[in-house]
Formats: sequence, C-alpha cells, structure tokens
Amino acid sequence: MSQQDYELVATQFSYYSAKVRACLQYKRLPYVELPSNFDTMFNRVLAATGEAKFPVVFCPDGEVLKDSCDIVEALERRHPERPVVPEDGVLHLAAVLLETLSDEFFAAPFIYYRWVPEDTRQWALDFFRLMLTRGIDDPEEKAKAGEISQMVAGGIQDRVRKIGQDRVEMQEESQRLTEMICAAVDRHLAMVDFVLGDRPSLADLALMNGFFGHLYMDPCDASQFIRRHCTHLSLWMMRMHAAAGESDRGELFESDSLRELLTAVARPFESVANGMLNAVDAALVDYEDGAELPPSLGRIDVTLNETSMSVAASPYGAWKLQRLRDVYHGLAEGERKRAGTLLADTGFLPVCHKPLAWRLEKTGLGMRVVKSGARAAAGEG
Repeated sequence: MSQQDYELVATQFSYYSAKVRACLQYKRLPYVELPSNFDTMFNRVLAATGEAKFPVVFCPDGEVLKDSCDIVEALERRHPERPVVPEDGVLHLAAVLLETLSDEFFAAPFIYYRWVPEDTRQWALDFFRLMLTRGIDDPEEKAKAGEISQMVAGGIQDRVRKIGQDRVEMQEESQRLTEMICAAVDRHLAMVDFVLGDRPSLADLALMNGFFGHLYMDPCDASQFIRRHCTHLSLWMMRMHAAAGESDRGELFESDSLRELLTAVARPFESVANGMLNAVDAALVDYEDGAELPPSLGRIDVTLNETSMSVAASPYGAWKLQRLRDVYHGLAEGERKRAGTLLADTGFLPVCHKPLAWRLEKTGLGMRVVKSGARAAAGEG
C-alpha cells in the first residue's frame, strides 16, 4: 500500500523538531508522527539518510527530507499555498536571522537547563532511554537501544563541557541570557500576534525550535519563568503548536518593535557569529576547491554576552551564516538600506558585509568548499 501522508520522525522534546511540526501544521498537510525509537531510527532513518538523527520527513512520493531548515524550504516549494517565507526581502532577512539564531546560537545558553542541573539532567537521561525503547518488545533490541541512549546523552554532555557549561560563570550567564531572550520575545508578542505581523511565517517556525522543544516542555526553571512571566510567549507557543487552526489572512509587516527584538536577541551572539565566520574563512585558505570539510576546523575563543567561551569553527555554522548573507545580498538597493537600519545594532551586519571568496555546499553527510566561480560579497565596512 502506498504512503498517503507525510511521516514525521520527531519527538515533542526535540530542539529541532518543533519548527518542522509547526510548518506541517500551519500548511495543513496530513502527516503521521512516528516514534523516534530504535526501530524507526536505525531501520528507517539511518537506512534512508545515513544518519540516525531527527527530524526527518518521509514524503508520500518517496523523497526523504532532513535538517529542519531544508525540510521547511522543501515543504514551501511543494506546497506554496499558506506560505511561510515572506515576500518582502527585508522581512525574509529578519526571519532567516531569527532562524539562524534559534538553530545555531540560542542552544548555547538554553542547553544549560536540560543538561546541567542534576534533576533535569536525570530527567533527560530517562527520557532518552524511554524515547529509544518506546514500543520495542524484543529484549535484545531494548537493551541495545538503552546502550545507545547512554551514548547519545554522553555526547550531548560532552558538548556541554566543551562550551563551558561546567563553569559557574557560564551557567549564570546562560540563565540571565535565556530570561532576557524570553522577555524580549514576550514584549514583542504583546504588540503583534505573530513575529512578523498578523499571521505565522518562517520567523515563528524558527523560534519554536528552542522555545517549545527545549525550554517550555522541560521540567526546568526556564519553563516556569515563561509560564509565570511571559504570557504572550506562552500563548504564541500554544497557537504555533496547533498552527493548523490559524488563519493565513492578514499582512506581514515591519512592526515598531521588530528592531528592538532583533537587537535584543542577536547582540549577545555577535562575537560567536563573527568569530566563527572569520575562523572558517581563515582555515579555508588551506583547503583546495571542492575539498570535503571536517565537522570542525578547530576551536576559537569568543564571548557570550560578556562571558568567555570556546566554540568550534563549524563549517555547518558558517553555512547557516551563508544563508543569511545570501538573503542580504539578494536585496534591492532600497531594501538593503532598510535592512541596514533594522540590523544596525544586532552585530550581524559584519557577517553580511565580510568579503568571501568561497561558498559552502552540503554534500550528503558533509560539507565541501567551492572556490572556483564563488561569488565574493563586496565589503561595506
């Protein structure tokens, strides 16, 4: 029997699944959410994608989609009705900036709440074990799934140490910064129904990732902070989680509070973003055109707000910044002036202005550098 609906492999508690689920919901696409257990992950997802990672979407026509940003782009192409990508170029840029922040940078402070306090860390360990063993009756498979859940959790905890979450000052910064980001989004949503106006867009899908899947659903202090102090943010999450019920009527527009929002949530990550792009740019001098790149090109020292931390010079992170640059450099002259005003205090304009003589392309499971014929963006200071 042929597959009639989309199949989403995800979990309610996944950092990167909420965006995809909200997209399927808002576009009113029929889908079934499969349990991300051992059987699904290793007999279907790994076989189809080469990686045991979610979210993954199995399409009715046989295409398999992975990586949340690529999944949303593919669903937009397949189903342009009830669009999520703004037609206005500057609003599109704002949406991609928020997507980049939510996917790549908010995780650094947000990860504290799940993996540092002992009670939530133990909850997360138990959850990973439950997730992978759910619906599995075979004792051998169940034992193997339990072992793998420990390996996955161990890998995440290793990442926690690498970004300095074992230091008190980083933990305190993470709590301050998370509450500030939540409060900034809440203030903005007190002025508008959705991030870019009257209806959902890519900006809303993007912010659902960290907020819903990692903060709101966890039994942590950040969840309590949102529920008690950020009522507009809480209501917005409930609406986006059931976005099939939202109208696609209304306008997207540059509200009075949008610049304040972008500045508040982007500025603390200025050092991380610019440091990562500069480090990747310097490292790629030693790579030939077409070379496959490792997941990390070394580590760099940056600051999160005013707290020192170490991060990987990640080609994937640079690729996400490249997507932002592409939208910026695709703007008409008048739009670019508007964009300059909107992003003036975010710290991300240097990312858009930096001249580069390379591009990054996804290739299967990795990333490769393209130098011949690469469009180098003109620097603007």
